[in-house]
Amino acid sequence: DELPGIFDLTEQEKIPRLCVYHLAYAGRGDKMRRFDLEPRRTRAVVDYIFQRSQDLHARGIDKDILTVDNHADNPYLYMRVQKEQPQRTEEVYQMLRWNGGNQSGIAVSSIDPLGHLHVDQFSWHYSLGDVRQRPFAEIWSDTSDPVMRLLKDRKPHLKGRCRVCKWLDVCNGNLRVRAERYFGDFLAPDPACYLTDEEIGIAPGTPAAEESARWPVPVHDESAGSSQLSPAPRRRLR
Repeated sequence: DELPGIFDLTEQEKIPRLCVYHLAYAGRGDKMRRFDLEPRRTRAVVDYIFQRSQDLHARGIDKDILTVDNHADNPYLYMRVQKEQPQRTEEVYQMLRWNGGNQSGIAVSSIDPLGHLHVDQFSWHYSLGDVRQRPFAEIWSDTSDPVMRLLKDRKPHLKGRCRVCKWLDVCNGNLRVRAERYFGDFLAPDPACYLTDEEIGIAPGTPAAEESARWPVPVHDESAGSSQLSPAPRRRLR
């Protein structure tokens, strides 16, 4: 409900950049996940962001508008371009492939104030090593760590709907820490993906549907403000 006012303020105050974050289930955000938007409302918010961004561009107002930490936005944007600007589909798809989706543990890292290296800023509960004791490059290239090894080569190991999603090249499995905090497994599907089975290429009664069913994602109840599905017992890796 506050997003229109935020966009208005950004324009009025000539703020050059606006980042809208999806909820990451980590730290204090993990305690707030019961308030996360249901897929229908998430889509409405992303649609609004796209609409306002297009309006700014049409009026010649140059601003960076970013959505952050839900890489389902990439294919969702592409599908919108297919409908509204079909002449740009190839250009946009190549840009999304170049971006590569989620890059935690690949091109994104985070070092906390104590020198501990993490795969991103949301994964401080899992340390890869201490840069005060080992060089960053040595830790970052050490795939003897099971999380680092699997994040750098995640595609063959992902589970559920992420494993069979046709948009994997432009999403890369979405935010892995959200899967880990919800399912207890860095390779589980991201529970905040708001794309439908049809949109990601899953047909009923197929092996892909069976794989997806093994890892049911949350069903959000908007009226209750909570998820109807309790998290599974914590499992680090399979």
